[in-house]
Amino acid sequence: MLAGGGVLFAAVLAADIPYADTEPPTTSQAPKSPAPPPSAEAVPPEATSTVTTTGIRTGPDDRTLLLQVRIPAGSPPCAREPRIEGLTEENGIIHANVVIDAVDADCRETVPSEIKLTTASPIANRTLMLGSGAPWNKLPDGTWGHCGRLGCDTRACDQGWLVVDRLNFPQSPSLRVLYRWTPEGWLGVTGVKSEGCEEILAKEPQFTRALCEKLGPIS
Repeated sequence: MLAGGGVLFAAVLAADIPYADTEPPTTSQAPKSPAPPPSAEAVPPEATSTVTTTGIRTGPDDRTLLLQVRIPAGSPPCAREPRIEGLTEENGIIHANVVIDAVDADCRETVPSEIKLTTASPIANRTLMLGSGAPWNKLPDGTWGHCGRLGCDTRACDQGWLVVDRLNFPQSPSLRVLYRWTPEGWLGVTGVKSEGCEEILAKEPQFTRALCEKLGPIS
């Protein structure tokens, strides 16, 4: 019997059959501590929206401009902290953005406001670039307006009108071209062949009389 039992046990070991261990398993892991309560969800920083500048006037000193804008209005307040961001000055150009904190889509009405822009050095006749819009320049009459790619070195210019003299070849008469400012830039509207206001106002009654009164011969 013993010999038979030894043979049977040897056969079990050879077959590598698992068997139950009566000893409790040991572990080196410490008991898990309870998970901390979930923290409050982090609030992302508010996005900003760019505000379009509709006009500019000179400030109280030679380093200040007052930017006229329209900002969303409503209750609760739709626009928060209108301000200047990204102000840089290089190569005769002042770059800046007028921004406000994120606005609710339902805030559709706007109210006028004015934002102060202050530069490190005198503004003088430098160009002002606000975002990706058209450049602003000091015009001959001291106000600020758009001159676009045509520049401000023209016969006459204000915030709404631009006059450029086109000198053609001898076989064609010279022409005085009038441009009107639009949201897309300067738009050519008509041309005249004479000096002064008479022909201009006959074609464009809304043209600024103070500009055409200063115009001499086409040159």
